[in-house]
Amino acid sequence: MTRAWVSTLTMVAAAAIALGAQTPQLHITAPSSDAIVSGALRIEAVITEGVAAATVNFFVDGRLTCTVEQTPFVCTYQAGETVRGHHVRVVATLPDGRRLIDNVRTRDLGFTERVRTEAVLVPVIVTDGGQFVRGLQRQDFEVFEDGVKQPIASMVSEDAPLDLVLAIDISGSMERALPEVRAAVKQLLAKLRPGDAVTLVGFNDTMFLLAEREKDQRAREAAVDLLTSWGGTALYDATVRSLDLVSREWGRKGVVIFSDGDDRNSLTRRETAMARVQSSDAMLYTIGFGGGATVPQLRRSLESYAHSTGGRAFFPRHSRELDGVFDDIVAELANQYVLSYSSTNLKQDNTWRNIKVQVRNSRYEVRARRGYRANGPQRAGR
Repeated sequence: MTRAWVSTLTMVAAAAIALGAQTPQLHITAPSSDAIVSGALRIEAVITEGVAAATVNFFVDGRLTCTVEQTPFVCTYQAGETVRGHHVRVVATLPDGRRLIDNVRTRDLGFTERVRTEAVLVPVIVTDGGQFVRGLQRQDFEVFEDGVKQPIASMVSEDAPLDLVLAIDISGSMERALPEVRAAVKQLLAKLRPGDAVTLVGFNDTMFLLAEREKDQRAREAAVDLLTSWGGTALYDATVRSLDLVSREWGRKGVVIFSDGDDRNSLTRRETAMARVQSSDAMLYTIGFGGGATVPQLRRSLESYAHSTGGRAFFPRHSRELDGVFDDIVAELANQYVLSYSSTNLKQDNTWRNIKVQVRNSRYEVRARRGYRANGPQRAGR
C-alpha cells in the first residue's frame, strides 16, 4: 500500500511539473530591477510558450500607462528628470481569461538627482510668399529669448531624417470615416523620405502603440490597417503620451494628432496637457475632423497646442479634404530647421521664456516654437 501511494504521488508530481512547464509565463525584460530611471522609460514584456495575449496592461506607480494587444509588448513612460524608484507592473490577460502578472521596482538612489541639460531646441519653418525657403545656414538665423539675443550652438538642416509620431482618434464616432482616414494616413506615410521614422498610435479612452520608429513602408501600412473604431475620446491623455514617444535625440521631430471629438475621458487636465506641449521640442500639428471641428473647446485646445510649438491646426469637415491637409503637414516637416542654443539666463525659476526667431536681413515669414518654461531640462542627452 505504501509503495502504491508513493508511486501515485510520484506520478502526480511529475504531471504537475509537466503541466507547470507548459504554463505560459510573463516576464518584464526592461527595465531591470537595478535600473536607474529618468526621462523616457521603455518598458518591455514577453510571454513564453508563444501564447498570444488578448490584452497587456502596463502600470507605473499604480497608474495605467499603456494597453497593448499585439507583440511586441512595449510601452514608453515619461519618468521625469528626477531619479527615483518606480513600481512597474504588467498584467496580461490571455484569450482563455487567465491573467499573468510580473512586477519590477527600479532603483531609488535615496536622494534627489536631477538630470540637467542646457540645450534649448527650436523647430523653425521659413517661408517667402508661401514658398518654403531652403538652404539656410546657422549664421542666417537670430534667436532671442525674452528680447536677449542668444548664441546659436548648432542647426539641423531640412535634409536630416524626421522622427514623426502620428496619433489617430479611433473612438466610436470615427467608425464611418475610418476607412477613408486609413487611406489618407497611408498617403501621408508614402510621401515621407527614406530614413524617416514613424511611430503610429491609436487612441480612444486608452492608447495603443501600433508601430514604433518604423522605417519600412509595408510595416507602417500594416499598422494602419489595425486601426479600428470603438470607445470614447481621451485627447489630453493621448497628447501627453504622444509627446512622450517623440525621440529624445537631437533632430527634426513632428507630432500629428487627429481627433473628431471633444475630450470626455482623459485623466489628464487640459492645463496639464498644455504645459506638456509647451515643454516639448517637437513641432505639433493638430487636426480637428468633421463635427469635431465645430466644438469650440476642441478648436481652442488644438489651436493652442499647435501654435505654441510653431505648428498649425487644421479643421477639415470632410474626409476628401484630408489628403490636402496631410500634404501640407508633410511639406512643412520636410522643410523644417532645428536650432539649438544655451540660454544666457541660467536661472531655473519656473518662469516662462519667450522665444523669437528671425532670418537676418530678410522679410521672410518665420514660424517657430514660442517659448518654454525654465523649470528643468529641455532635452534629454544625445
